[in-house]
Amino acid sequence: MRRNITLFVCFLICLPGLLFAQEISITGKVKDKAGIGIPGVSVRVKGSTQGVASTADGSFSIRATGNATLVFTSIGYVTAEETVNNRAVLNVTLGNDNQQLNDVVVIGYGTQTRKDLTTAVVSVSAKDIENQPITNPLQAVQGRAAGVQVSSQSGKPGSGISITIRGNTSITASNSPLYVIDGVTSRDASFLNPNDIETMTILKDASAAAIYGSSGANGVVLITTKKGTAGKLQVAFNAFSGFSNLWQTQDVLDRDQYIALMKELGYTTFGGDLNTDWQQETFGTGTQNSYQVSLSGGIKGGQYYFSSGYQQDKGTVAPAKLDRYTFNFNGTQSLNKWLKLSANAALTSRNSVDVGDNAGVSRGGTILAALTTPPTIGIFAPNGQYTTVPNAGGWDNPVALAFGNDNNTRNLRFVGAFAAELNFTRDLSFKSSISSNVNKNHYRYYVDPFMTTYGRQERGLFRTNDTYDNVWLNENILNYTKNSGKHAFTATAGYTMQASNYRYYEHQESRYLDQATGAPVKPSVALTIPQQAQWSKQSFLGRLTYSWDSRYLFSSNFRADGSSRFSSKNKFGYFPSFSAGWRISGEDFLKNSKTIDDLKVRASWGQVGNDEGIGDYAYMKLYQITAQGDYTLSNPANEDLRWERTTQTNLGLDLTMFNNRLVFTADAYLKRTSDLLINVQLPPSSGFGVQAYNVGSMENKGLEFVLSSKNFVREKFSWSTDVNFSLNRNEVTSLGNTQKSLDFAGIYERDAAVRIEAGRPLGSFYGYIFNGVNPANGAALYADLNGNGSTDAADRTFIGLAQPEFTYGLNNSFTLGNWGLNVFFQGVQGNQLFNASRIDLEGMFDSKNQSAAVLNRWTTAGQITDIPRALSQSSANSLTSSRFVEDASYLRLKTTTLSYNFGQAALGRLRMRKLMLFATGYNLLTFTKYSGLDPEVNQYGANGPSMGVDYGTYPQARTFLFGVNVGF
Repeated sequence: MRRNITLFVCFLICLPGLLFAQEISITGKVKDKAGIGIPGVSVRVKGSTQGVASTADGSFSIRATGNATLVFTSIGYVTAEETVNNRAVLNVTLGNDNQQLNDVVVIGYGTQTRKDLTTAVVSVSAKDIENQPITNPLQAVQGRAAGVQVSSQSGKPGSGISITIRGNTSITASNSPLYVIDGVTSRDASFLNPNDIETMTILKDASAAAIYGSSGANGVVLITTKKGTAGKLQVAFNAFSGFSNLWQTQDVLDRDQYIALMKELGYTTFGGDLNTDWQQETFGTGTQNSYQVSLSGGIKGGQYYFSSGYQQDKGTVAPAKLDRYTFNFNGTQSLNKWLKLSANAALTSRNSVDVGDNAGVSRGGTILAALTTPPTIGIFAPNGQYTTVPNAGGWDNPVALAFGNDNNTRNLRFVGAFAAELNFTRDLSFKSSISSNVNKNHYRYYVDPFMTTYGRQERGLFRTNDTYDNVWLNENILNYTKNSGKHAFTATAGYTMQASNYRYYEHQESRYLDQATGAPVKPSVALTIPQQAQWSKQSFLGRLTYSWDSRYLFSSNFRADGSSRFSSKNKFGYFPSFSAGWRISGEDFLKNSKTIDDLKVRASWGQVGNDEGIGDYAYMKLYQITAQGDYTLSNPANEDLRWERTTQTNLGLDLTMFNNRLVFTADAYLKRTSDLLINVQLPPSSGFGVQAYNVGSMENKGLEFVLSSKNFVREKFSWSTDVNFSLNRNEVTSLGNTQKSLDFAGIYERDAAVRIEAGRPLGSFYGYIFNGVNPANGAALYADLNGNGSTDAADRTFIGLAQPEFTYGLNNSFTLGNWGLNVFFQGVQGNQLFNASRIDLEGMFDSKNQSAAVLNRWTTAGQITDIPRALSQSSANSLTSSRFVEDASYLRLKTTTLSYNFGQAALGRLRMRKLMLFATGYNLLTFTKYSGLDPEVNQYGANGPSMGVDYGTYPQARTFLFGVNVGF
C-alpha cells in the first residue's frame, strides 16, 4: 500500500512535466504594431534547430513542447521571445527596430545619436572598406557618400587622391578636408591601414564643421579606428592576394604607317626596321598582396587593440611599387570611477618606387612614351645602352624612362595621442590630450652616366631631399550632460593649442665624368639653403545642444581661432553656427502612422575659415639671399591679409518608412566664400612675382539625395540597395577690382588650358574653338571671334568645363544562406577632360609615333576630314582648343565581391569565431566615351584650379583578388 501511494505521488509531481514535454501543434500570426501581418519572420524553437517562416500574411504553424520558448526574428523588427505555456494559438506583435536611428555617430569633440542629429553628416563603416585593393582608405568613400567627390589623381601605387566636399571653396588656398584620426588632426589619412578603421564620419555642412573653425573650412572627416571589447582575447587575420592590368590600350601606328608619316614630315631616317609594340613592353601585370593580424580584448577596467599589417602593390607599369608596413594601437584603462586613461598610436613605414608620368616623352613621361615612341626601334642599342627616339635630340624610350633611373621615396609617419579623462560627477567630465603628428620623408633619385640619354647629358646625376614635419596639439575639453524627463542638454567648452615645425633640405650632384675623356672626375655639387617654417594656432570652442522629447532639437557651436599666419590685427577669426531639427513623427498626428516610422526636418547655418595655401609668412616683409650673398626684398608686407571665410546654409530631411525598410535623406545647401586668399600676380614694374591678397568671392549650391531600401527580407535570402545622388553648381562671383582673370593648367609648349573669371565656375577650359580642317590646304580652322581675319590670342574663349553635372553611386547587397554578393557602381556625369595627351598623339609635328586616328589626316586637296595635315616643327594645327576637350562622363562597376561565411556548426568544429572566403573585382567595367586611358585621372589635383587635364597620367587598373578573413 505504501509503495502504491509513493508511485501515485511521483506521478502527480511529474504529470505537468509530462504534459509539457509532449509536442503540440502551435499556430498563430505575427503582426506589426499597426496590425499588419509580417511575412518571412523566422519562428524558431529556442535551443534547437527546429524552425519555420511566416507566410505572406504573417501566419505560421510549428510543433513544439508545451514548455518550449519560441523566438521570433525579422530584419527591421525587435526580436521577441514567447513561452508556449501549452497554448495551441499564439499571436505575436513585433515592434520596430530603430537601431539605425539609435546608432551613435561621432561628431566633433563628442558623439550623438543619429536620430538627434541636426546637421548634414554621413558615415562609412568598416564593412564598406574591407576586402578592397586600396592603399588609401578614402578610396572606399568614392561613390558612397552624397556630396563627397573622390577622385584618384593617378593609378600609380600609393598615389594621392583628391576629396572635395560640396564643391571647391578656394582657388589657391587648400580645398582638402581636415582629418581627425582618433582625436589627432591631420591633413592626410592615406597612411592608415584600411583594415584598422571602424568608421569614417564626414561633417559636410558648416554647422557640423564649425566646431573645428578654420581647420574645417573644407569639411571634416572623423576617423575612428578599431578598439577592443571586454571579454576573451580575440585574434583576427585578414589577407588577400591578386593581380591587375590596364582595362584598355590605345591604337597607334605600326612600323609601315609610322614610316609613311615620317616621310610626309620630311624625315629620311627612321631609327630601324623593327615593329615594337611599346604598350606591350611597358604595360604589364601588377600584383597586390595584403596581410594583417590583430589582437583585441579587455581586461578589468580597460580594453586594448593592436594590429600589424603589410601591404605590397606592384603597378601595371613596372617598376612602380609600394611596400607599406603599418602598426596600430588603441587602449583605454579606468584607474578608478573618476579617472580614465587612453592612448592610441599609428605608425606607418612605406617605401615606394616611382615611374614618371604627367608628361610627354620629351619630359620623361613613361605613359605617353609608351604611346609615342616609334615602333621602328627596340629597347637596347648594340652597345648595351637604351635606344633613343630618332630625329628627336635624345628622348629615351619608355623602358629606359621606367628602369633607367632609381627613383624612390621612404616615408615614416607617426600619429599618436595620450589623454586623461576626469569624471567629476556622472554629468560633468574633463578630458585633456596631447598628440603628435610626425611626417619624415626621404626622396632619392639617381641616373648613371652611361645607360640613358639623359644620364649621358648630365654625365650622371644624384639628387636627394629630406622633409621633416611635426605638428603637436593640446586639447582641453569640458563636457556637461544633463537628462531630466523629456529634457536633454549638453554643453561643451574647450581650449586648444597647436604648432608645427617644418624643415626641408636638398642635395644634388652631377657631372661624374669628364665631358671630353669620359674619365671619372669630382662631381659638381649644388646645395640649396635648408628651409624651415613654423606656424601656430590657439583656439577657444563651445557647443550647446538641447532636445525636448527627441522632437525639438537645437545645437549651437562657436569657435575662435588665432593663427600666426596673420598679423596681430587680423589674427583671430570667429566662427559661429546654429542648427535645429523637428521630429514630425513624434507629434500625435503621426505617432500611429502605419507607413512613416520616423520623419525629421532640419536646418543649419554656420561659418568656417581658411588660412591654408598662402605660406606661413605671407603677411610679412620677406627677404631672400642673392647669389652675391646680399639680401633683396622678395615679398612686401601685407598686414591687411585676413581669414578666408565660408558661410553655409543647409536644409535637410530624414525619412524612415515601412518598418525601416526604406530610408531617405535629402539636403539642399548654399555655400558662399568671401575674402578669397589668392596669390595675385603683381605688376611687372613692381619687380615682384605673386603675393597673397584677399580678393574675390565664390559660391557653391547643390542638392543631395540618399535612398536605402531592404527589397527582400527572408530567412534565407535578403537584398538591400543603397543609392546616392548629388549635384553641385560652382561659380566664381568676383575676383576683385584689379584682377580680371587667372590662368591655370599649363600645357607644355601651348597656352594654359584653364581660365578663372568672375561669373564662371572653376575648371573652365579656355582656348580656341576648333572648326575643322580647311579642305584646300589641310590647316586647322579656328573661330575668328574678333573678326580680324587671323588667329590670335583675342580669339580664345571658354570651351568646356571639368566639373560634373552630377555624381552618383548604386550599391546592391545580396545574401543567400552563407553566400554574400555585393555589387557597387559609381558614376560621374557631365564633366569634360582636356585630353592634352592627344596633342602629342595627333599633333604630327615631330618624330613621335601617333595615334591611329591620324590615318584619317588631310593629305590631298579637297579631302574632308577632322584631322589636320602633318606640319613639321609647327604647333599651328594643335593649339589649345576645343578639339581636345572630350566628354569624360563614366559609369564604373567599381567593386564586386562574392563571399562565403562559414556557419556556426562549421566554426564550432574548427574552433573559430569567423571564417570568410571572398573574391573581389575592382574597376571591372567602365562605360565612357572618353578616348584616353582613364576618364578619372588628372595631371594636376582634381579639386584645385587646374582640374580636368589628362597629360600622360598613370591610369587606374582593373584588379582581381582573393582573400580570407579569419577570427579566433
